[in-house]
Amino acid sequence: MENPIYDRIGRALSLALHPFVIPTLGVALLLFGPSIMAGTPLGAKWFLLSVVAANTAILPVLALLLLHQLKIVPDLSLRSTRQRIVPLAVTAICYGLCIVSLEHIAVAFLLERFMIAALCCVLLVSVVNLRWKISLHMTSAGGLLGMLAELSHSGLANFQFILLLFILAAGALACARLYMGSHTIAQVASGTLSGALIAWFVLAA
Repeated sequence: MENPIYDRIGRALSLALHPFVIPTLGVALLLFGPSIMAGTPLGAKWFLLSVVAANTAILPVLALLLLHQLKIVPDLSLRSTRQRIVPLAVTAICYGLCIVSLEHIAVAFLLERFMIAALCCVLLVSVVNLRWKISLHMTSAGGLLGMLAELSHSGLANFQFILLLFILAAGALACARLYMGSHTIAQVASGTLSGALIAWFVLAA
């Protein structure tokens, strides 16, 4: 029997750690957390964060709402693989625009790397989605986990405590996605592992 409290918690976690939120969260941690970017001037930090938020959250959300209005995407939860195809393509374009925007900003090299990893995650999910429903939520969460782990390992950041907290948050998100029946264990696990490995290797390259 479903518990309405657990349902609300699951939806809250899915919204708070939505794939549209994760890139902005990751960039905020890089800019305002204990990383080598901590010394970036405050004005530059807010500018860079706004560039990433506009391209990875605001534009994709507006595009998804427009697709919903045009009946191209009937269900905003994107439960079927067919409904994911166009939104994933639009998201990939938005991520590409973000990378181009950051490309010539010297101080943003880590942000650019992180966004390249995020784009690789979207492209992987787009390909897998043609045959199988991998978890978008857990792929993006895995990407952030991979970023936190690799930068801590390389000495470019001191994210150990944040990494521990996000491991717990990602675990809670995985449980929520399973409880809500959005994914199977295989879809959750493969998404998390794929995202983490992609982010680790792109940032380590």
